[in-house]
Amino acid sequence: MTEGTIINLTHGKQPTLWIYERGTIHYRPIKWKNWIFVTGDPFDMDFLERQLCDAENICYETRVERDVYGPVEGMRIYVDQRGEREFIKVIKGIGYGRKFRIYNGLLDPGLKIMASNNLSFFHTISPLDYDPQIPVLSCNVEYNNHTWQRAIINNRTFLHEREAMEYFIDTFRYSPIIIYHDTDHMATFLYRMELLLDRVIPYSRGSGNSFLSYGRVSYSDPPMHIRGKVCINGNSFMYREGGLNGIFEISRITGLAPETVCRVTPGTAVSSLENYEALRSNILIITDKDDHEEPKPMNVFMENDRGGYVFQPEPGFYRNVYEIDFSSMYPSIMHHFNMSPETIGVGKQYKLPGDNPYSTDPLKGFIPSSLDILLKRRLICKYNRGIRKDFESRDRVLKWLLLTSFGYTGFKNARFGKIEMHEAITSVGRWALERAMRISESEGFSIIHGIVDSLFIQGNGNIQDLLHRIRNETSINIVLDGHYRWMVFLPARSGLGALNRYFGLKYDGSYKVRGIGIRRSDSPHIVIRAQEDVLKILGKLRIGENSESIYSEYLGIKNHYINHMGDFPTDQFSIGIRPSKYYSDYMVNNIQKAAISSAMEDGVDIMPGQSVAVIVNDSAKRVVNMEGGSIDRNFYRKILMRNFEPFDFLFSRLRKEKTPDLSWWF
Repeated sequence: MTEGTIINLTHGKQPTLWIYERGTIHYRPIKWKNWIFVTGDPFDMDFLERQLCDAENICYETRVERDVYGPVEGMRIYVDQRGEREFIKVIKGIGYGRKFRIYNGLLDPGLKIMASNNLSFFHTISPLDYDPQIPVLSCNVEYNNHTWQRAIINNRTFLHEREAMEYFIDTFRYSPIIIYHDTDHMATFLYRMELLLDRVIPYSRGSGNSFLSYGRVSYSDPPMHIRGKVCINGNSFMYREGGLNGIFEISRITGLAPETVCRVTPGTAVSSLENYEALRSNILIITDKDDHEEPKPMNVFMENDRGGYVFQPEPGFYRNVYEIDFSSMYPSIMHHFNMSPETIGVGKQYKLPGDNPYSTDPLKGFIPSSLDILLKRRLICKYNRGIRKDFESRDRVLKWLLLTSFGYTGFKNARFGKIEMHEAITSVGRWALERAMRISESEGFSIIHGIVDSLFIQGNGNIQDLLHRIRNETSINIVLDGHYRWMVFLPARSGLGALNRYFGLKYDGSYKVRGIGIRRSDSPHIVIRAQEDVLKILGKLRIGENSESIYSEYLGIKNHYINHMGDFPTDQFSIGIRPSKYYSDYMVNNIQKAAISSAMEDGVDIMPGQSVAVIVNDSAKRVVNMEGGSIDRNFYRKILMRNFEPFDFLFSRLRKEKTPDLSWWF
């Protein structure tokens, strides 16, 4: 439709495409009529039609559409997007909330416009093409309680506020895309620009919100809009993971505008991809999902709903370890075994493997068709990420979308979800992992640890032959994810092997680390530095040569951090606190409440799920400070001691051995 690149969409009374071409944005209005589809019992539909006939300016027509299950007869009603939500409430009221099924309502309006006109953002002809080259202005400004600190604009550091503002203005006019990193600081910067330089840049800001996801309270920063620009939140999860290339990729495949992409979770992006493909394929999308899990006997329920398979490791050291991993296991199962709400069931044509009670139809379902896009693009990006950085960025965000694509199948509000489909996927996953374990043992390997879609194994078998057999016998792709000189699996507090606490050194010299301080977002900088120093010396371990000297170096590092905390700058003790409640909701005066109080004293409001960095001055009296001050040495000493425990475990096992070297280990 257009010669240029669609970079945004304004959907007001008249939807307008933003088309970037030869250094200029062109604005092109687009015709579009918003509609919803309503179906129900013929008697109830007749009553609804009589009500609509009495209303003014309501256009409708009787049609036969289709959802994923087949043809649906009903009424297509044309309604202004801005009044859609209230109109749907009226329809529900007429039907007493239960007599009508409503489709295609309450979807992202931009997505509906793009899909109905078969358009895409940042369009490329081939997945191998580069993203469009669009000038970008990246602005990260820092204020401390409205006092200027510094700014980094397009990788240039400015220590003087006026100089930063002048450079921003010069670059602003040529940059269709603006990346900001803190809404409050950016708003302060634009406000003071008007005061100091008499330069007005019209902007508006939304409101942040706290939300619960996977049992954790998170916070979404308030969005900022600058008239005539595409504003990207540099602190958003999607931008942190994939940069602009990742944002472009998600916009391209989901039909969501780039500003919207910054505000949604990977799960919402997957849902948007499904909606985008459904609308482009003329498949109706249920507005309020009201189907429920079929009743089952308790023994059937317990057998089916078991989740992923886990094989607990024995704590200790292991040499010559292989990590093999099913590539996008659950999405691959959904795709290969044709799992979709309309294809899954009992007594269908194709029986699923393992202890699965479900079977599928041969006709390709909607979900596998939608996953085609993700899987193919991820495969291209994965195999080319070492060649081009943009493929690496795209690969990271596509990986997150694939990870969450499975979870949405069991989500009660997922428009294309079904609990039986969720159970069938996990059942096939358990079968595949168990089959991989048995094949590994027959090929001369022993199992150390297994969790859902990956295995840690050791042995002298041929790893490539093993992978080939697993692929052939499970029909799911499996790859070698790492080959380790050694690996340490740590104990949980109970003494049993922890499922997600381990570290190991690969043959290429890199580490894989899970579950220790260096991986935790709330660890003080001093903990991260300490563990980095220890891992650095562990990388020098060699067979039978230097175990005692490495242990001595370790004790020296430990002593330095534990007993010489005063040698480190105060900012190294900053801890990231993420309160889960409002200040008034805390009944106990704990560190989280103290962190909120400290922020409030500095004029900063902390919402649930929003992170704040503080330094603990007195843990007993719950005194913390955002600026610094003295440190509670006993508090930080306990934290450091706890984070040296993984390495104490390593060396305690080594020193119990009869031989003083590490030749047994490798």
